[in-house]
Amino acid sequence: MPAQWTGDLVGRMHNAGVTAKQLAAELGKNPKYVSGVLNGHYSPKKAEEEFNSAFQRIVEQVHSTT
Repeated sequence: MPAQWTGDLVGRMHNAGVTAKQLAAELGKNPKYVSGVLNGHYSPKKAEEEFNSAFQRIVEQVHSTT
């Protein structure tokens, strides 16, 4: 079962129009790996902080260009 933080992040990604591919690119990781983490198949130790930070960077980049 996916961790609570992954559901929260997926919801925020949806609301912000951020795709898993964009998140994977920002993280420098394979999109299949990112999907696996978001779907609860993998639980790396620092994933929550790493993924949330990458999401925040994407959102800030979008806002700085608009």
